Amino acid sequence: MLVISDGSLNDILPVVNVIPITSRKPNRRVYPNEAFLPAKTGGLTLDSIALCYQVRTLDKRRLTQKFGVIEDEDIKQSILDALHFQLGI
Repeated sequence: MLVISDGSLNDILPVVNVIPITSRKPNRRVYPNEAFLPAKTGGLTLDSIALCYQVRTLDKRRLTQKFGVIEDEDIKQSILDALHFQLGI
């Protein structure tokens, strides 16, 4: 899961907004409402896809382990672009 809610909100609310991540199978197309996450991004071991059409709200107690942080600005922008496409904003 990729936490997308604002850190200041995460500090005061018992829930966070997340996007599920799945591993990418070879030759699988990445749709406009998805973002490609290369292996080693944010602690991922495989090429993966952020499923920006499946935004969810989860209780923070369900998140038990932190794998990493996405630092690359281009990858962050591709996630935002996919969310904008999905939400029509």
